[in-house]
Amino acid sequence: MAEKLWWQKQLRIIQYNLQSRDCALMDPEKIARETQEMGGDSVVINVAGGGVTYFPTVSKYHAINPFLPKGRDLLKDLIDAFHSRNIKVFARIEFTLMEESVYHQKPQWVSRLADGSPRLVGAERPGNWNLIYVACPAGGYQEEGLRIFREAMEKYDIDGVFWMGGYKMPCWCEDCRRKYREHYGTEMPLTTDTGEHWADWSNHISGEIAAKCFDLMKSIDPAKPIMRHFWPFDRMGHSDIPMYATDVQQSVKEGNMLVTEAQDILSLGTRNLPEWSTPALRMKVGRSVPDFAPPVGIIHACPGMDWRHACMGEAEFLYWAAQIPANGGSYWTTLTGFPDTVTDKRMLRAMTQLNNMMKSVAGDMDGAKSIAQVAVFSDGGINVQGWAEALFCGHIEFDMLIHSQMTFERIQGYKVVILPRGFAYPQGSKEILERYVAEGGRLIIEGTSGAALAPVQGLIGAQAESIIQSNPLESTYLRIEKEGQALQQIIGDSVYIPLRGTVGFHTPGEGVKTLVSWVPPFAPANVSGLPPERASLPADHTEVPMCTLREYQKGKIMFISYEASRLVAQYALRDMFDLVGGYVKLLLGEDRLFRFEGPQRVMLTAFEKEGDYLFHLINGIGQRPLQDTIPCHNLRIHLRLNGRKAVGVHSKIAGCKVEWEANQDILSITIPSLEVWDMLRVSLG
Repeated sequence: MAEKLWWQKQLRIIQYNLQSRDCALMDPEKIARETQEMGGDSVVINVAGGGVTYFPTVSKYHAINPFLPKGRDLLKDLIDAFHSRNIKVFARIEFTLMEESVYHQKPQWVSRLADGSPRLVGAERPGNWNLIYVACPAGGYQEEGLRIFREAMEKYDIDGVFWMGGYKMPCWCEDCRRKYREHYGTEMPLTTDTGEHWADWSNHISGEIAAKCFDLMKSIDPAKPIMRHFWPFDRMGHSDIPMYATDVQQSVKEGNMLVTEAQDILSLGTRNLPEWSTPALRMKVGRSVPDFAPPVGIIHACPGMDWRHACMGEAEFLYWAAQIPANGGSYWTTLTGFPDTVTDKRMLRAMTQLNNMMKSVAGDMDGAKSIAQVAVFSDGGINVQGWAEALFCGHIEFDMLIHSQMTFERIQGYKVVILPRGFAYPQGSKEILERYVAEGGRLIIEGTSGAALAPVQGLIGAQAESIIQSNPLESTYLRIEKEGQALQQIIGDSVYIPLRGTVGFHTPGEGVKTLVSWVPPFAPANVSGLPPERASLPADHTEVPMCTLREYQKGKIMFISYEASRLVAQYALRDMFDLVGGYVKLLLGEDRLFRFEGPQRVMLTAFEKEGDYLFHLINGIGQRPLQDTIPCHNLRIHLRLNGRKAVGVHSKIAGCKVEWEANQDILSITIPSLEVWDMLRVSLG
């Protein structure tokens, strides 16, 4: 096997978002020394971004940072200082924004709104700044950017490039309208909430210039990496502009590293916090491309970009950031400025602590492979996140896959495959899934609409009539049937499990078992408390199925006909978590490789390296944002040995003594205490 290149291993990256006016304050040697002291092995620094270059480009159509010191090449001095300490340098390059002076020379390069007016950003910013315009994502400014890209690579000893590729803002300039018309045979809609092609167009138009950038890098030096941004899920972006999920299979044709922003945006307020598992889930999507460099997760040191000069709390940061390397990714933190200009030094301490933790496991994680027995296909939205929450809290390790990765060869190694509600089934899905189940696979299909489930309705075991989607239901429940007693043992004494939203009414076919049934509403929600004397259920039991199980040749198919994943994501009640996790545990059965005893908010991830198992434990206990790290004690892992012999168990980060014993093919491990993050290496003979 060929020796890995430096960027094909987990990295500890620090990004210095250099403020234009701070250039005169920069001491390259000091910055490089402090980077090394903080444990960073790579940096990202400005070369061409934010509308200006940090070197004297020869381009007539790009602004140069006016605050660069006279009589010296600051960029070269920084690169030389980093290299003297064996720190790799990524150049931040993006041509999304253009200074007002460039716009006046080339107004045809600007991105335009639907009414034809140019798109500006930051016009309300106080201070004596020039206006900033957004460039067309496919216009001449991008071509000029490629020339500057080549100029920088030829002039400086840059190790790699972080190519942001431009924001996926829609542009209604004449050129973009023409390209849209030629591509789809229809006019470009005037709003992003109409038209069926926006998601595809967003990725297509940004991918064109990214592919050119990648090709240029390969022509300059094919051994150097170029990072490509990816968005794992649909979300609203700047100014409520939709950011559509990226096809990572396409992104790897536009770069040889994948990078995503796993931001912990606390400034959204406690009611709108990002899901607690966001970094882990993003790394799982990035890791879905086989034999590729570790995905990179960006975390900003601040609690939100509007508070970028403040610092995130250390406890929150450490648990959030640790999810990235513990899920096989490279960790990257951004600072506004550099150590001398960062006024709150707590984050520098926290970064140093995390980097030192990473050093403890770097050798173990190099080449480690996931041992997940479960695969979850992404729907690009809330439903897959609900599944992820339930699996994390149920301590069931899983991999994430996307639509374009659905092949029999890709899924055949998983014991359980999950298809969330809203998943867009690719062509040929039925045949792939049917073969998977026939050969022993276990499939979970979630959905409430007959139309959405049409590609796989023949698999789920419903009778011939359509699956009828209900109106949104309130004050209704689930109830576990006798054939689902294994689920009842997981839930405990609960009889009625809260249910809300739409369900898919249907009749099970012959031989299909009903595990969970429906209990009809007893009242509309607005009068459910008045009068309490009328709270009696009109029917406490029905034969209407909400979860069924069908055996098909060597495998099994479970059909969940209510919004299980959305309920977990939206309400997070313990019974909802336990029931969804219970569905997966039921299908894994005796094949389940390991079990974990510990709090729900201790995240567990698992890998294999040279026959050994690597278990990461990340402590997320407490109300978010975490104010303190709350240690937890006496956690237990029970691992099926499958005839192998346990040789030793070692705590690689905490360095604590770990108790273990093997009994009847089960290895039981006790972790006496967990603070932020630890990794156990289980050596087997």
